[in-house]
Amino acid sequence: MEGLKKYLWFVLLLPVLSVHALDLEVEILNRKSKQSVIRCGIFISQDGFPSEEKKAVMRVLGVESNEQKTICNFKGLQSKLYAVSVLEDLNANGKMETTFVGFPKEPWGVSKDAPMHPFGPPTFDESAFFLKSNLNIQIKLNQ
Repeated sequence: MEGLKKYLWFVLLLPVLSVHALDLEVEILNRKSKQSVIRCGIFISQDGFPSEEKKAVMRVLGVESNEQKTICNFKGLQSKLYAVSVLEDLNANGKMETTFVGFPKEPWGVSKDAPMHPFGPPTFDESAFFLKSNLNIQIKLNQ
């Protein structure tokens, strides 16, 4: 009887425990090179967004599923506000190459396809979305 009680509690609590484990699939569009490394980061604030990968709450490398599709999967996320940043690292050195004035030399993109500003990158607020259920989004890389 004791084992049955534990099983019933487990069955009753399972939906509550799994509510917070959400998945986000990010499809990266118009990749420039098959030899490049796709670096994806998910952020919960402006701190470090979009280029300081170390400040992302989760980072993944893109996994190519076929010749036309590159995917970054974020698993086990909580329901909250996020923004995603993507870099196509053409020379696989782990960082974005920029011009002497700071403009990107490598393809990049952010969630909601927020555009670059004349004097800086898109903000977290412009790129943020609320994750409340499993979600698939697309990010178009700027060339």
